[in-house]
Amino acid sequence: MKDNLSDGQSIRKPESVGQSSQLGTPGQPTGRVGQLLFVAQQVAQALATERLEPLGLSPRAWGVLSTLAESGPLTQIELAITMSIDRTAMVYLLDELEDRSLVQRVRHPQDRRAFLIHLTADGQDLQRRAAAALAGAADTLLTPLDHAEREQLVNLLAKVAGHWTTSD
Repeated sequence: MKDNLSDGQSIRKPESVGQSSQLGTPGQPTGRVGQLLFVAQQVAQALATERLEPLGLSPRAWGVLSTLAESGPLTQIELAITMSIDRTAMVYLLDELEDRSLVQRVRHPQDRRAFLIHLTADGQDLQRRAAAALAGAADTLLTPLDHAEREQLVNLLAKVAGHWTTSD
């Protein structure tokens, strides 16, 4: 896979891929699901960063914009919980996005201690542009899979994630 990273390096398969001691015997994948997910996540992160940097976004900032675009306004705490980000880190991230006029804190009408985070028009525009840029990253990441395999992967990952993120 050949995508140029911002520092001029290219994304390549980790050296451990294909080595029998790391990812199973040749032709047979490892049973270590965590390791496989980690490798895929590392590549996904690099691809996303490459496409977001020209827009001035980090993956976490993109996460805030996309979460708000999908859900509508949320409190800072709801946003931090939804994104699994420390509350203090979320404050700093929102400060940065607010300084760029991408989000706006609005006093919660039912709880004057809380703020609802709204996407601004500029935030909505940047979110749409970033989503388009990231669509290419997903295609690159999933190059080895055909359409049916991509759908199956997404459905299975959504099932696993849903199990661990929904409250019983």
